[in-house]
Amino acid sequence: MRITNRLLAALFALALIVGGVILVVEVVAQWTGADPVVLDWPAVYAWAHHTTWSATHVRLISVMLALAGLALLWAQLKPRRPGRLALVVGHPATDAAVTRRGVARSLAAAVSRVEGVHDAHVVVKRRKIKISARTRGGRTADVAVRREAMTRTAQQRLDALLLRRTPTLVVRLSARAH
Repeated sequence: MRITNRLLAALFALALIVGGVILVVEVVAQWTGADPVVLDWPAVYAWAHHTTWSATHVRLISVMLALAGLALLWAQLKPRRPGRLALVVGHPATDAAVTRRGVARSLAAAVSRVEGVHDAHVVVKRRKIKISARTRGGRTADVAVRREAMTRTAQQRLDALLLRRTPTLVVRLSARAH
């Protein structure tokens, strides 16, 4: 969402700059007695002066602008993924947190140390942490044992982080043929 906000802000700023430049050019042209340069604003003014609010195209434009405004409002009010996860601290005046990326890297490193586990990938969300990894071949019982070891290791690392709200841990281990 951060990139979307920045893109929308850049587009809005660009539109304001272009509008400001057009306004200055048209005002200078009007002062000097020249015809409109970029925008035939006298024709637009005459159209607006003779058009009523109940005209179909005015209503359509109003509905489109209202929908665009509601879409922007929804985008801003939609809860974002937390960038940081709060930590438990000993003093109420102290605020500490760890980034989602830091939690993901820490869990991936811990899980990768489990024997037989390769390609660990961690996704940290608001209420859930998903860990997926691969193991090379083996019997189903071996995969189950490795998955249990992986879950235990990840939960120990997660508990050691002392997060204020501990997300649910979901662990998936897939076996890869030799």
